[in-house]
Amino acid sequence: MARMHTRKRGKSGSKRVYSDESKSWVQSNSQEIEDIIVQLRKEGGSSSYIGIRLRDQYGIPGTKMILNKKIGTVLKEKNLSPEVPEDLMNLINRYKNVTKHMQLNKNDMSNKRGQQLIMAKILRMIRYYKNKGYLSREWNLNKVL
Repeated sequence: MARMHTRKRGKSGSKRVYSDESKSWVQSNSQEIEDIIVQLRKEGGSSSYIGIRLRDQYGIPGTKMILNKKIGTVLKEKNLSPEVPEDLMNLINRYKNVTKHMQLNKNDMSNKRGQQLIMAKILRMIRYYKNKGYLSREWNLNKVL
């Protein structure tokens, strides 16, 4: 599939093997995993950070096959989900970094174009999240910027 703002192809990468059953070598039960997820979120970790820590430190390959729900669903049930979705927040942080760069380098036109493309992605994502109900209709981008 092509990328969003260029005609180039996307990056190829490894894919997780599809499996519905939990691995026999995972020694944690579902309650322990939920407790670890809640603890890591209270420490300030995002859902992707929690997934990486579960994989690398605790040896849990994925929560979907053990808990039958994703990390975001667990956080939502425990009322610990972030106000702004993680992927939208990452785009906003990228936009802030490019804006800071543009203040120092006013004639950098390629980054000016990149800044416009990032803002287009942000606005498209905000529209999606408002339609799906993840963000309230009154949510405004200026609160975060």
